[in-house]
Amino acid sequence: MKRTTLNFVIDLISFIDLLCMVITGMIMMYVLPPGTGGGGFRGGRGPETANLLLSLSRHQWGKIHYCLALFFIVLMTAHVLLHWTWIKGCFKSLSGSSSQQ
Repeated sequence: MKRTTLNFVIDLISFIDLLCMVITGMIMMYVLPPGTGGGGFRGGRGPETANLLLSLSRHQWGKIHYCLALFFIVLMTAHVLLHWTWIKGCFKSLSGSSSQQ
């Protein structure tokens, strides 16, 4: 696989992963908030359904959110490694321009 194709794939997967993290975070914040029994914007329909969304509890959504975050760290590490030459060049140009002034 070409380096540019690999960059694109990693960046696309990172973006999708980040969107999924935002969605799961919003679910935990607004739909299944802590300490309220999970009533959220649904108005608290009752104890048997209030703490579930798509048959998952707030803690299960938290585990998904956590796994997505770990995967995002792996993807960002790969992203930085693929751009390492560019990063080194930027640091060299920054340190070189400050010593000339």
